[in-house]
Amino acid sequence: MEDVLVIGAGPAGIACAYYLQQAGLSYKVVDKATEIASTWNSLYPSLRLNTTRFFSHLPGKKFPLSYGLFPTAKQYHRYLVNYVQDHQFNIQLGVEVKHVTPENGGWRVETSEGSAWYKSVILASGRFSKPWLPSIPGMDTYENPIIHAHDYHDAQDFVGQRVMVVGNGPSGVDIATELGRTQGVVKPVLLAQRTGVMLRPRYPWGLPKHLWVIISERLPDFIGKPLMNKINNMRFENLDRVGIKSPQTEEDSSAAGGTRGRDLIEVVKAGKVQCVDAPVQFEPDGMILQSGERVQVDTVIMGTGYLPALDYLDIAYQTDNQGWPLRVDGDANRQDTGKRELVGHPGLYLVGVFYTGKGAMYNFNVEAKQAVEEITA
Repeated sequence: MEDVLVIGAGPAGIACAYYLQQAGLSYKVVDKATEIASTWNSLYPSLRLNTTRFFSHLPGKKFPLSYGLFPTAKQYHRYLVNYVQDHQFNIQLGVEVKHVTPENGGWRVETSEGSAWYKSVILASGRFSKPWLPSIPGMDTYENPIIHAHDYHDAQDFVGQRVMVVGNGPSGVDIATELGRTQGVVKPVLLAQRTGVMLRPRYPWGLPKHLWVIISERLPDFIGKPLMNKINNMRFENLDRVGIKSPQTEEDSSAAGGTRGRDLIEVVKAGKVQCVDAPVQFEPDGMILQSGERVQVDTVIMGTGYLPALDYLDIAYQTDNQGWPLRVDGDANRQDTGKRELVGHPGLYLVGVFYTGKGAMYNFNVEAKQAVEEITA
């Protein structure tokens, strides 16, 4: 029987497998899906990583040059599958975890395959497997389709329809932009905004952000740190003149979605996408916006995010400000601090939640390595 169980065969779980294998620990990775990194194979085809190739690969294997600076989701999935094949990790697919319970200084895990005890369990079930829909009055009586961005796959599915995308995070902006550029979709596509969006240049001063990171790391701190602060704070200004809501307060700024590139600006200027206020009331055949305007659409796509997919945990735990379990020495307001072990639960570790800095894919590796180092300490 293995000593360590990893729950989730996405990029974070795969990174854990790599470091566990390197450390010579016996382990098993399980996932309820029937394919590696299933989320990345089901996302809309036009999706590209927000982070460049330089920091988004797994340990020991860079992306093929043909993937370009910003690999697509499909390319990333293909890369992950090949990576797993190269390393022959101990991964079992089609295994659903039902309960994780503390027992005798370790963890009793019940799955669709049976029950087993593990000294350590790493939670790597990801951020994108539990779509969240807000509760807006009248949604249950709305007569037209309401889907989550998780279930959006192809703009061609909406030809002949007028669509509203709710939420201006990266997914909402991507989907609204793609629909706005798709011939046959009724224009303008509506992008419902609550706090507003911060749009940042994809190539600050002509280079991708990660190239600036590489450059700044080679400079003295008194030059490199101010340089990166300047890069990180760059944004497109005066978006309201175009018709795009941007954050007006510090609280709005902390809650606003952020994305790179001027694609949304271009489709709004062309009249293909129109930014409107968020819906506050649904009626059977329409909805009322925060501004009081009433609109009618054929389909609503909710780009409203996800909840932590940890329903299998049979424990009480403290959470940070995003609902993730709080970790030893961690900060409830920052995901990049502390150990990977959960507060009050020795032998239980969390990876795959830190999304800032050099980007999610880079941090998957950092967190996986840290978890394995804590297990072997």
